[in-house]
Amino acid sequence: MALSKLVSYDGMTDLSIESYAYAYPDADNSHDAAWHRNWVGFHAPEHRITFDDIMLDSLLVAHYIPVFESFVAGDVQQVEFEPTEPYIRLTMTRRDGDGDEVDVRGHLEHPLGDEAEELDFEFGTSVANVEHFLKGLRDIAAEFPIRERESDL
Repeated sequence: MALSKLVSYDGMTDLSIESYAYAYPDADNSHDAAWHRNWVGFHAPEHRITFDDIMLDSLLVAHYIPVFESFVAGDVQQVEFEPTEPYIRLTMTRRDGDGDEVDVRGHLEHPLGDEAEELDFEFGTSVANVEHFLKGLRDIAAEFPIRERESDL
């Protein structure tokens, strides 16, 4: 299971993204072949949202790994994570330059029948929890690497 999960300090809020299959296993080009099927879950005391959709791709995951590595290392004080539709945006900001506290602000658009429901949320977490999220991205990249297709050659 290739799962990236970000958890709040108190464990009461989390966002999980699991890649479990290539969306287009027979695609004839690298761009289409890169898309993943994803299970997404957002859990908070007042919300329990889960859905299954095509959201991440191998190229995007490869892009975000060094971005999060820079954040965890303290080289940058803020990072934004914005996969494609259904839309999720996470903005993680260190509360202080050298500390462990991270503020997370997020926006989630998720399918609800024929409509999309939108939710803004915030929670506090730690650099260690962001590092765990990064480990999940690395696991996704390892399980679903960028695939070269014959039409790309």
